[in-house]
Amino acid sequence: VVGLFAGIGGIELGLHEHGHSTRLLCEIEPSAARVLAHHFPTVSLVPDVREILALPESDLLVAGFPCQDLSQAGRTAGITGKRSGLVGEVFRLLETAEPRWLLLENVPFMLSLDKGEAMRFLTRELERLGFNWCYRVVNSRAFGLPQRRHRVLMLASRTEDPRQILLPDDAG
Repeated sequence: VVGLFAGIGGIELGLHEHGHSTRLLCEIEPSAARVLAHHFPTVSLVPDVREILALPESDLLVAGFPCQDLSQAGRTAGITGKRSGLVGEVFRLLETAEPRWLLLENVPFMLSLDKGEAMRFLTRELERLGFNWCYRVVNSRAFGLPQRRHRVLMLASRTEDPRQILLPDDAG
C-alpha cells in the first residue's frame, strides 16, 4: 500500500490490520505525520506529494486528497483549487506507476459542486490512464464508528472490474 494525503492513516491502518503492508506514506500536516510515524515507524514518510518523483511498487494506491476546495464548509474553489487541485499529483505519479488498485476518498459535496466538475475531472483522468472505476458514498456509522460522516470512495483498476469490490450487491 502507498498512502498519499494519508492524514492519520485510518485507511492504511485498517488495511495493515488485515494483512497489507504499507510501503510509503505522504502527509504534510505535522501533527498527523507524528501519528503516522507512531503507527508506522518503519515506513518512509514524505511530507509533500510534490517531492515524490516515483511511487514504489505497490498493489494499492490510496489518496484521500485535500477536501478544502470541495467541501460545503470550505472555500468551494473546486477541483482546480490550490489544495484540492493537488489530486493532479496522484495522476502525475500514475503516469509511471502501475498499482493494481487505486482508492480515492473525499467529501460528497464534490458530486454537486460546479455541477459535478470534480467528478468529471477525476473520471476523465482515470479513463485517460486506462482505469475502470466506480464510486460509492459511504457513512462512517455503517462501520461501527460513533459519528455520521459521509465520504465518497472511488475505486479504480486498470485490470479488474472495481464494481465487484465496491458494489458487490449492485455489480453488473
